Amino acid sequence: MIMKIMATFDRSEYAEAILPVLQQIAALPNANFVLLAVAESPLGRRRRDRTPIVAVSAAFGGDIVIVKPQPERLVETKSQAIAGRVSALEDYLKNIAKRLPEGSSCSVEAHVDEHPAHVIIERARQEAPAVIVMAMHGRTGLVRSLFGSVTEDVVRSGVAPVLVVHPGDVKRER
Repeated sequence: MIMKIMATFDRSEYAEAILPVLQQIAALPNANFVLLAVAESPLGRRRRDRTPIVAVSAAFGGDIVIVKPQPERLVETKSQAIAGRVSALEDYLKNIAKRLPEGSSCSVEAHVDEHPAHVIIERARQEAPAVIVMAMHGRTGLVRSLFGSVTEDVVRSGVAPVLVVHPGDVKRER
């Protein structure tokens, strides 16, 4: 029977703290990994053309000329930014997959969404993993209240058992 393990990453060093745990799980027979990365939606990038302001002094017999800078313009649409981010996440996950023991069965999925926890929960409903492995960033107090916790949202959803790894726990074991 295949044991599906969903592991989430956000390109932070905190998220990579789960790698030693995944390497141990990979030793189990029939472990099949779904490596999932979800990034928040970008807005697209704007650029202001850098048109210099030119002034020729009247002292040199010239007129004073002022050229106004051009207004900002969109250099990357939101869909282009999303496609770029998905591609970067897929590359990142492929590199993570290479750090698992040779022969480990895994697939990679990259998503961009305004609510990463919702994507993780929905993918877990579809994949029905035996466990979701996630890192905790260690935010507490006001910061956690203001920004929330993706890990906490996934745990509270009850969609699957969640193994939460705190980066400090992994460092202490070494």
